[in-house]
Amino acid sequence: MNEKSENRKALPKFTLTMLGSLFVGGAVGFAVGLTRVFGLDAAALAEGLNAVLSAATPWGIPVTSALTLGACFLLYRSAAKKYAAWGGGDEDETSASIDALLSWVLLLSAMQLLLNLFFLSAFCVYWLGRSIVHLAHVGVFLLSCGLVIFAQQKAVDLERRMNPEKHGSVYDSRFQKKWLDSCDESERRQIGEASYRAYMAAGRLCLGLWLVLVVLSMVFEMSLLPVFVLLLVWGTMQAVYALECIRLGRRK
Repeated sequence: MNEKSENRKALPKFTLTMLGSLFVGGAVGFAVGLTRVFGLDAAALAEGLNAVLSAATPWGIPVTSALTLGACFLLYRSAAKKYAAWGGGDEDETSASIDALLSWVLLLSAMQLLLNLFFLSAFCVYWLGRSIVHLAHVGVFLLSCGLVIFAQQKAVDLERRMNPEKHGSVYDSRFQKKWLDSCDESERRQIGEASYRAYMAAGRLCLGLWLVLVVLSMVFEMSLLPVFVLLLVWGTMQAVYALECIRLGRRK
């Protein structure tokens, strides 16, 4: 009875969601049809986007690195000053504020690494082989990645000074496992909740990207490779999550 009552409660919301999705899909399909009726030049639009991206690529890594890594430096300096004034006392509020600053350092540095990979890929598409001078951008990429790792190392080292029981180095390939092993039960529960939210957000993002790719395939000439790669990542994520739940359930 309990299962049936919960299903009845959830069914109206599910039905409205499906109807809303059908309405949005119909509106998007109608809009795509209008673009074809009025003769949207998809090739010219794609060429313009490629030109903008090609012009921005040489400046992508230096500009974004200056912004994100500069912010990392300011955040870390603020955290280090708070730690020096704190002195390792029992002030939970001060400790939490330092942890928040260091978390922002790790987040921004991780985002910069993704930007580096994106602009390096764009460089290989638009600029590689045109001139030997542009190979300097590979050096800029390596320098930025080195600064990213350095920023993460400084944040982890300060966190370890605050919590001597923590173990691990960012230069170790097994850093995540060693760090997790040194966390207490409360920290592991926090990591588990954060990981679950990240998994759910990634699933919604994959669904949204699939819809975007389907719409774009109606406007531009696209192969199935982007959709295949997206579904491969999405499927891998779901399979690993399910298999890990099975493994942990057996161990428990």
